[in-house]
Amino acid sequence: MTSKFGSLFLIISITVMIGLTGCTTVHDVIFDSVQPEDSMMEDAPVKLVLLIDYPEGGKDAYIEWVVSVVDTLQAPEEVNRIRSYDNQDQTMSPHRLVEYEFDSFLDAATYLNRPEIAEIMGDSPNYTSNVTVNTFIQRSDYAKEADGNWQVKGVLLIDYPLGGKQAYLDWVDSVSSITAGPSQLRAIASYDNYYGESPHRLVEFEYASEDDATAYSELEDIMELEAELDVRTGSWTQHTFVLRSDYTKE
Repeated sequence: MTSKFGSLFLIISITVMIGLTGCTTVHDVIFDSVQPEDSMMEDAPVKLVLLIDYPEGGKDAYIEWVVSVVDTLQAPEEVNRIRSYDNQDQTMSPHRLVEYEFDSFLDAATYLNRPEIAEIMGDSPNYTSNVTVNTFIQRSDYAKEADGNWQVKGVLLIDYPLGGKQAYLDWVDSVSSITAGPSQLRAIASYDNYYGESPHRLVEFEYASEDDATAYSELEDIMELEAELDVRTGSWTQHTFVLRSDYTKE
């Protein structure tokens, strides 16, 4: 790993790395370390995901801070898109999801190594109570991707069971067409954690509305698949987020 990769890890580690409290379902187990796969090359698209909790009574102050730094965050050419979401239920953790998209790991490292970006990242704990930062590389499990400015995002955070990663992936392959099939779902994508840290896997479901998200979750086939997660994974949490308008870079 090059020095840029080491610098990226250093910058990420300065934010408050506190484990998430699951908002819907949590199962505690011991899981094995997952190393980056051969397919996870440095030139693969990268998504940097921040899961954030506001301090008590501090949401407005956090958003005011974001407004003051948004132009700086969006300016570098390395970042393709930034999007932010609020949890549908603001009483649940994490309160906010922010995603940064890059063409490669090196682009992400270059971005985070910029002094002005490092300063903002280092300042974030002053406006948040919890921040976890994860680097994800997209997998090819799902192919459904309808273009659109989808307002609702379902997020599934998964840890593979001890020694059970391949069995989980085989199961996903066998049910991917069922998962992606319903018309309420506009897009779906899955990602593996580049560093093999928890959460090992991120799955994102995109919908045009909260009604579509609810209707999808209530389909019999989808409920059966969700129930299977209890035995197919080591642990999992599920969240629903609503798109905000803080960032405009597309």
